[in-house]
Amino acid sequence: MAGEFCKFLQASDLHLEQPLYGLTEVPEHLRELLLEAPLQAAARVFETAILEDVDFVILAGDVINPHTAGPHAMAFLLDQFEQLRDHKIAVYWCGGREDPPEVWPEAVPLPENVQRFPKGKVKPLIHRSGEQPLARIVGVSSPADGLVPVGDFRIEPANMFTVAVACGETDAASAGAHKQIDYWALGGRHESKTLFQGPQTAHYAGSPQGRCPGESGPHGCTLVHVEHGRKARTKFIATETVRWRNESLSLAADSNRNDLQRQLRSAMQRIASEAGGAAVLVAWQIHGCETLVRQLRRGELGRELSEWLRTEFGRAKPTVWTTALQTQTSETIADELYEEDTILGDFLRAIRDHEQEPSRTLNMAAFLPDLGKNRALASALQAVDRDERRTLLHEAARLGLDLLIGEDTLA
Repeated sequence: MAGEFCKFLQASDLHLEQPLYGLTEVPEHLRELLLEAPLQAAARVFETAILEDVDFVILAGDVINPHTAGPHAMAFLLDQFEQLRDHKIAVYWCGGREDPPEVWPEAVPLPENVQRFPKGKVKPLIHRSGEQPLARIVGVSSPADGLVPVGDFRIEPANMFTVAVACGETDAASAGAHKQIDYWALGGRHESKTLFQGPQTAHYAGSPQGRCPGESGPHGCTLVHVEHGRKARTKFIATETVRWRNESLSLAADSNRNDLQRQLRSAMQRIASEAGGAAVLVAWQIHGCETLVRQLRRGELGRELSEWLRTEFGRAKPTVWTTALQTQTSETIADELYEEDTILGDFLRAIRDHEQEPSRTLNMAAFLPDLGKNRALASALQAVDRDERRTLLHEAARLGLDLLIGEDTLA
């Protein structure tokens, strides 16, 4: 590219020792994919480095914990390093909490193209293209407190593109104060985030593969183009083989089951078209029509719709697998329900009495079948603070409403 003199790849938080988690059940046909997803995503990172013919790769921490990874993941990483070596691509690796330099086994030598940064002292290195200096790379492995030691990056100014490599938490103000550093390659966050960009840049690449429902959305690595004038441009490269999604579906007040299914089908088709080849694990949050929401909370309708979604979309290509179909209800319960001369009305009034009199105890332990065998649980139930009490009473009111209001007919 015209005006470009350097190109590198930034990745972090590969966590090759950590499988995907957060599913209540794992479908048989997705089991191998879920097990291999972290390694496959990492393989795409290193493959991208080779295909893009980068000058070097930066690994900004939490790549692998050798103590928990097992031989398969260790052998995989060494093989990737050797492939980079064969393509004359250097690797600069700072340790994070999971992979400080001292935990790497001495009996397993790293290939000569891999340079590791020590703990406790910022180390400067010069990356060369032949005999020509191309970039200055300064780095340090993460201290025990998990904070980037920004103050230690006191380096002499040089007329050379300078990259700082670190893993941990920092802020834009402290990193931006170091004017001699052109690019901060940061790790320690699983979500991609740019603290600032132009003329300096500070960037977290995020994890190449989301591990759980809380890590939804695209995951990958960052390709960095450096132009003459020491200006860096970043490009996100998706690498995950499994993508987590959280989807919200709003229903009109007069919706019926057919309306809900039509909306779900349309949304699933959209998600499949946006998958980019990755399998998608989607959790649904349904809200709006109270009649349908109550039916879903009771369980049977939710199970039927989940099974339908999994049958129709969970075995297609690309796979879109429904992990959960949950509901969101309004926080308030209609005042007239409290005044009903029914079992429901009696129940809601009892709940209200407890809400209005915080001094009244919630003796939930009394409902355990055998206190002698459940002493720890009984103790936990008795130690309920004010916020937990409010939440429990609200959930009890919603559950009582669902169970006692009677069946609703769905068209």
